Amino acid sequence: MLVRLCQLKSLLLLLLILSSCARWNSQKKFDAPNELISMMNPQWFKPDGEHSLIGQNGTPEPHLFFDVDPEFSKDNRQVNVVITTPHDSAHKYQLDILSGQRHYAYSYCKEKRHPFSFGYIPRMLDQLGTPQKVIIFGDPNKVTNVMSYTFFRIKLVGAYVERSCPEGDCEINKNWFSRLVFIGVDIEDKRYKEVNELSDFVSRTPWIEMKATLENLDGKNVSGLRTFPFIQVSPTPLPFSDAFEFFKKHSIFLSESEMKKIQTGCFSLYEKLWTEVGVERPEDHPAKTIEELSARVKLREEIRKKNLPVGFAERFKAFTRKYYDESVTCNKFVFAGNLNKNPEKFWFLNHMLLFYRLHRDGFYFDCHHNSWQRNVFDTRGKPVYDIKQDIDRCDEKKIDVAMAYISNFLEGLKGQGDEYYRFIDYDNHVFGTHNKLYSWVRIPSKKFECKESDPNPVIKKEMRVYPEDVKWKERRIRDIESQLKIIY
Repeated sequence: MLVRLCQLKSLLLLLLILSSCARWNSQKKFDAPNELISMMNPQWFKPDGEHSLIGQNGTPEPHLFFDVDPEFSKDNRQVNVVITTPHDSAHKYQLDILSGQRHYAYSYCKEKRHPFSFGYIPRMLDQLGTPQKVIIFGDPNKVTNVMSYTFFRIKLVGAYVERSCPEGDCEINKNWFSRLVFIGVDIEDKRYKEVNELSDFVSRTPWIEMKATLENLDGKNVSGLRTFPFIQVSPTPLPFSDAFEFFKKHSIFLSESEMKKIQTGCFSLYEKLWTEVGVERPEDHPAKTIEELSARVKLREEIRKKNLPVGFAERFKAFTRKYYDESVTCNKFVFAGNLNKNPEKFWFLNHMLLFYRLHRDGFYFDCHHNSWQRNVFDTRGKPVYDIKQDIDRCDEKKIDVAMAYISNFLEGLKGQGDEYYRFIDYDNHVFGTHNKLYSWVRIPSKKFECKESDPNPVIKKEMRVYPEDVKWKERRIRDIESQLKIIY
């Protein structure tokens, strides 16, 4: 996973955004803010940007990851955090890093509550390339009403190691993903005001109870009729000094200059995808007469003489072979398109990037059999389907079919997978945040062993996974040439 972080920081405008994989710099100095609760100032999204999330009032939405400076102070162990799921919440909320917004993910069992809040340190990436997770103990009343537009100053007292199993039984397949999770306290809470060391914390909060809560809160994996652990937590927490030594070696802090380089490079990549692949060209236009058909044939011949790709499918294949890796990396962090400015461009980019994302996450479209499939590994440990090579099998008609079948494929994943994808325009679910996202999100789908009925199957069944009233714009040319082929 750390290799992927290095790749992120080694893409300079399309090929090399940054020159090296720089980790956390413990010598970096920050001025700690005086406010314990601070408002967010939208900077990541620009009002007139080609790739920007604009609110209903016409102003950019705040980005809850990039618009907050962590202002990490090692000396007094204080840092800014953003809350995702508040203390004792009945529901799980996640951060979508593309839109920078919180959204509803799933509901907990009624009898399972957590006496702490979940959050993360902004601009910090952990060992899995995800925002640095923190659990926060403190006054829940201060958090709930203002968490959607503020961040909080806390003190870190220790950490623990969290292992997650993506699917099945990881005790057998050894496919655990591990990361460090910090433990923080609200220094204004009377119960934790004098807590400075881990020993002070565990004397007030028994770790064995916290461990059990953390391991059971988010459900279990299912394989056949059996359930297996989804989350495992280290038997004992780590003191801050030990945790920080690991943290500074294996985590990444994104400075403002690095963030700007990443954003600029990804914007350039998205523009390249749109202008070189998405924008219709004269050779793409349907011919209505024999004369127009002859002119198009001549035009295509002239383009081929220049050794350039001809038609949408060839342009898409050329881009995929050259920029697939950069595209899936950018699509982890940088929002694509601006619905308010250019809807056609927005939907084209988001269809293309979803297509890439599904391939990155272990699926592929079989252009020979016209179906979406789960990728598998051969005896050498390599995926059977390699998009940069096998995309050559797809023409415009096959790509149109792939896009047309995505909605049904996503519905199938929702019904049977360990996770599923859904497009959220506004998080207007009854338990939602009502935030605007316009983004594809990936949501875990685990088994909840509730004493009462699990609320999630009914909730999930009603979830729409594909955006309403949105269709892929077909790229297959239907004109006089296809009619002549039928006649002759």
